[in-house]
Amino acid sequence: MCSHFQLPPLHKIEKYLKEDLDLPLVPVDFPKEEFKDATEIFPKRKSLVLLYQDDKLQLQIMDWGYPSPFKPNQVLNNARVERFFEPQRSMWDKSFARQRCIVLTNQFFESSRNTYTLSNGKTYHEEFSFKSATQPLTMIAAIYDEKHFALVTTDSNETVLAAHPRMPLVITPNELRKWLFQNFTSLIDRKQVKLTRTLLPHRESV
Repeated sequence: MCSHFQLPPLHKIEKYLKEDLDLPLVPVDFPKEEFKDATEIFPKRKSLVLLYQDDKLQLQIMDWGYPSPFKPNQVLNNARVERFFEPQRSMWDKSFARQRCIVLTNQFFESSRNTYTLSNGKTYHEEFSFKSATQPLTMIAAIYDEKHFALVTTDSNETVLAAHPRMPLVITPNELRKWLFQNFTSLIDRKQVKLTRTLLPHRESV
């Protein structure tokens, strides 16, 4: 799973995609001011996503979370990758088949079931941050529909399991094209993806 993530500044995303990965990213056609700083993104908030559309690799602004068909005013912000391979149809099928995208992050966050008690007597859940151990940015597989996106999740690898049994489907640069354009079955298992885990000090909820 993923409670929230940190979106890098736009200039850092553009540098990584165009200079580090040498990708043909087209110039953005939206005001850059909103994304000039690193920002923590929670469900229902706007974020940047990378997708291939109209024969162009581009960044677009979308809202995190598909509108829930069951509960008005709520969103579904994570989609299990295994759901696409199950016989029963789901609301995610079209997106998994033809509308895949990528969210670039500095790091993502998860709260664990473990708790600790501070000197004031209040009990809190442990919170961890995770990021790529080999890349300056962490890429997470996602799907979209119109102007909404959802992060894709899979079983946690050993690094994330300390916090939660599910994790975002983190992809590496050499897997980017496979996720966007090809059969992605081989990406379900993330055991070999190297992540750095950090236990965070308690902070008041945002």
